Amino acid sequence: MNDAVLILDIGNSRIKWAMFQDSEWLADGFSTHDCMDTIQREWARFPTPHKVIGCNVAGKKVSDSISDYWLGRGIQVNWVKPSRFCAGASNLYDSPEQLGPDRWAALVGAWHRVHGACLVVSAGTALTVDALNQDGEFIGGFILPGKRLMHESLVSGTHALNEFSGKVVEFPKNTADGMASGVALSMSSSVQAAWQRLASKNVPAPICLVTGGDAEWLANYVQIGVIIAPRLIMEGLLIMAREAEQT
Repeated sequence: MNDAVLILDIGNSRIKWAMFQDSEWLADGFSTHDCMDTIQREWARFPTPHKVIGCNVAGKKVSDSISDYWLGRGIQVNWVKPSRFCAGASNLYDSPEQLGPDRWAALVGAWHRVHGACLVVSAGTALTVDALNQDGEFIGGFILPGKRLMHESLVSGTHALNEFSGKVVEFPKNTADGMASGVALSMSSSVQAAWQRLASKNVPAPICLVTGGDAEWLANYVQIGVIIAPRLIMEGLLIMAREAEQT
């Protein structure tokens, strides 16, 4: 029986994918948006999966290209949209449909990992810091520029150095280190402040899960214990796919 599921996480800068079958991750990869031919050659190596499910924040042009490819192989891509409830998690956003589908998938994945209060941090093009309470309710979250966007804003808005050569140090004594350290402090402090807010409302203290391309970098500077979960969004998408089959 073909129970293979191809999972797609289309971010602002990269297309990430993974194949899941027989309770294990078989293969995965990523590409930039302008390398669609490369990623399609990768997919051509695999038999057509039972299901293709994905989330997309990169716009219609990218998702249409992927949908057309899979329609050519006889399968329709299920693009996830945020909902009020999914797989035990509740979305308390003022307008649930306005929550990014990648954030919603990460929250669903986090709830099934933890089944308790947790902070869900995604460190990519943007930094999102989302809170789940002990009842699985997404009570809100923050959106900040990510590492590269913060640095580029300094470069474009000032006469700062146009490079990423700085080191993160306690008290910087040059401009490059000042920029690198400022970005790290801003991002890590935002995560810690959100965690403290959530911890004040929940006992035991919440777990902090970090995903995204800059997850390991950010984890070095956050002064709370974190769990790096590189496939968190894909784990959530897989749970969504299974729930859809049951309804």
